[in-house]
Amino acid sequence: MKIYKLLIASSFLLLLSCVKEDHFGKSNRGEIKSFLIPGQSGSSIINNDSLTVMVTMPESTTDFMLTPSQIGLSNFATVQPAAGILQDFSSPVQYTVTAEDGSVHVYTVSVQRGGSQPQLANSSFEDWYIETVLGKALDQPGVDKNTTIWGTANRGLALGGSNGNSTKETKGDSSYIKLESVAAPALVRIAAATVFVGKFTESFPSVSDPRSNITLGTAFSGKPLTFSFSYTYQPGASNEDANGQPLAYGDQCDIYLFLENRDGAQVKRVATAWFRTGDNVASWTRETVPVKYGPLAASDPWFGYAQPQTGEVWGDGTEAVTHITVLATSSFEGDFFKGAIGSTLALDNIDLGY
Repeated sequence: MKIYKLLIASSFLLLLSCVKEDHFGKSNRGEIKSFLIPGQSGSSIINNDSLTVMVTMPESTTDFMLTPSQIGLSNFATVQPAAGILQDFSSPVQYTVTAEDGSVHVYTVSVQRGGSQPQLANSSFEDWYIETVLGKALDQPGVDKNTTIWGTANRGLALGGSNGNSTKETKGDSSYIKLESVAAPALVRIAAATVFVGKFTESFPSVSDPRSNITLGTAFSGKPLTFSFSYTYQPGASNEDANGQPLAYGDQCDIYLFLENRDGAQVKRVATAWFRTGDNVASWTRETVPVKYGPLAASDPWFGYAQPQTGEVWGDGTEAVTHITVLATSSFEGDFFKGAIGSTLALDNIDLGY
């Protein structure tokens, strides 16, 4: 009953936070929150202060007659021209966003041709912003909520009354992300910390199905051969199941990469790189994992646990890459509420090798 009341109260407060942006009078919010052109390299760079959007296409792009497939906006806002309309991006194109109150915001959208070896934005976790949820100040990787490609489950923990467990830490003049599995008694026995390329739900999160709370991936076109990162890991002392019963094996961390070809409802896994360890690694260690294109063979070390996710099928490895997902978690079975409280993964300096 206590948990039920807490969830109801949290839902009400979340609803109020949404209403605050858009009502008690017509909203003047007229922001572009996302802008996607199929096949682009990485995420669009959106600056809502200067009203600009920069999209990078692959180096091989020669035709700049392009059709944006998605333009995300503030609630109740509209945009002209709309998504789905062919535009000539050989020079900047203006998009006019009209807020609910009629105020007009004119964005300039530019498209540039990038290199053939794209990297992930903020892959060294130097950029951070603070998100406040129910009075809790949460560390989030990125410049701001609208432009970051990285997500965490910190909001879900905060809505359940706990502090975030994915945090900014420093070493010398640089920063990194620390992921720690913690007790979350108002929600579940254990909450594994996760950072991922994608978005955490804006609605009230599901406690029973944590995977449903995240949308994985961002637009990407590169075909890297290796996936490298620096990490430390300390597994917690007692690995337990969702009911607190000891497991016969220790906790482990996961750090992995998927490359996908997304064509409407069809999602093909083009390539995979996966790292899993339960070793106690106290000093910063550099790891390089090969990227395997096409289906995994039974002889591949990740074969048993790196199969396609729900909604995915294997590609043959020759398909064009349209999206990339990177995910790291402090407890490898955290989505089943299994793990050791105190398991801690530190992650920094992700690099894609070509």
